[in-house]
Amino acid sequence: MGKSRGPRRKSRSVLTKRVREKGKLGLSRLLAEYEVGQKVVINIDPAIHKGMPHKRFQGKVGTVVEKRGKSYVLDIPQRKTSKYIIARPEHIKSQ
Repeated sequence: MGKSRGPRRKSRSVLTKRVREKGKLGLSRLLAEYEVGQKVVINIDPAIHKGMPHKRFQGKVGTVVEKRGKSYVLDIPQRKTSKYIIARPEHIKSQ
């Protein structure tokens, strides 16, 4: 059997919820509104797959660039360049 190369590989501890967090949806995170220019932290909720950024951005701080539908476009600085990430509000929180 071949080796898995999916986007969630090697993420057993990164993309799992703790026992006391299971079942909690966090309605306040779903309804949160962020302003353009606001600093946010990417905190992936593994129970919701839609709008989930890549696991390498877990814990990174970014700036909100624009709102695109229900999602937000975030600018993440990376050494010499910066990347734009599209994430839904359940995967980000204010800093």
